[in-house]
Amino acid sequence: MVSADSEHPASGHGGAYRQPFTFEVAVACAGHPVRLARCLRLEAACFAAWPALEEERRGHLLLRAAGGYSMRINSGVPLVMPGAGVTWSEGHVRDAEAWFAARGLPPQFRLPEPLEGQGPSGVGGLDPVLASMGYSATDPTLVQELDIAGWPVCPAQPHHAARARPGNFPLPDRQCAIVDHATWLAAEGGLRGRTGADAVNPVLRGVLATLGPAGQTWLLRADGQPAVCGLGVRTGEDYGIFAVVARPDQRRQGHGRSLVSAMLHAARQDGARTAWLQVGQGNTPARALYEGLGFTTTYGYWYRVRR
Repeated sequence: MVSADSEHPASGHGGAYRQPFTFEVAVACAGHPVRLARCLRLEAACFAAWPALEEERRGHLLLRAAGGYSMRINSGVPLVMPGAGVTWSEGHVRDAEAWFAARGLPPQFRLPEPLEGQGPSGVGGLDPVLASMGYSATDPTLVQELDIAGWPVCPAQPHHAARARPGNFPLPDRQCAIVDHATWLAAEGGLRGRTGADAVNPVLRGVLATLGPAGQTWLLRADGQPAVCGLGVRTGEDYGIFAVVARPDQRRQGHGRSLVSAMLHAARQDGARTAWLQVGQGNTPARALYEGLGFTTTYGYWYRVRR
C-alpha cells in the first residue's frame, strides 16, 4: 500500500495549501493517471447507482439534492481535475450556495482526491477555494474495489442450518435473499431503530423507485428476524454495494460477511466483474469486513461543509 500523493502544496488563497487527508491506496492504483481513470469511472457509477432526486450540472460542478438524506446525494461534486479547462473560484462556490439555499439545504461539497491534486499548470482544485472561504474538511471516505471475476473467496451458502459453536452456543439459522423493495425498506428502518410512521425513509423509497429492478435489496434474517440488509446496484460490469446495516445486537456474528458474500457471489454469477463500495476511513469494523473479503482502496474523498 502507498499513500495518495498529498505532500505537495498547491496554490490556494492566502498561501500554501495541503490536502486535509491522506489515503492509503493499492499499489496498482498508486499512479495519479490510474487513480484518475478509475475515479471518473466509479464516480459515474455512483451517480447512477445512488441517484439524487434532483441534480443539475453547473459548468464543471455537479449539484445533487435529495432532501438532506445522505451527504453523497446532497452535495456538489467537481467533474474535472485542476487545469483541465477550469480554474475554480469563489464565484463557483457562491453559485452552488444559492442553488442549495433555494432547496433549503446547507451547502456542502464532496471532493474526490484524484480530482483535487495539483494540475499540470500548477493550478489547485476546488478544495483550496473552499478552505479559504471557511469551509471545514470532514468525513474522509475510501472508495474500495474487488475483482469478483477472479475472487478466490468461497462465500457462505445463503441458507444453512444452525450449527454448534464452541461452548454449545448454537449459531443462528441464517437466511439470505433478495426481497422486494417494500419489505427491505421496512427492515432497513427497523435495523436503524426507526419505528411507526418513521420506519420507512421517504428518500430511500424514492431512490429505489428510480432504480427499479436494478436496485437489488438484500436481507439476511437470523432465526427469522432481520439482522442485516444491503443494497446492490449493477452498472455495466461494476456492482456497487450500499446501505449495509446490521442490527446492533446482531453484530460480530458473521452476518455482515454472509450477506456481502452472497451479494458478491450473485453479482459474479450475473456477469459483473468488479464490485465497489464507499466506507468511512475511520469505520474500523466495516473496513475489517470488506478488506477481509479482498476489497482494496482505489481513491478517497472528503467533504467541505459550513460549520
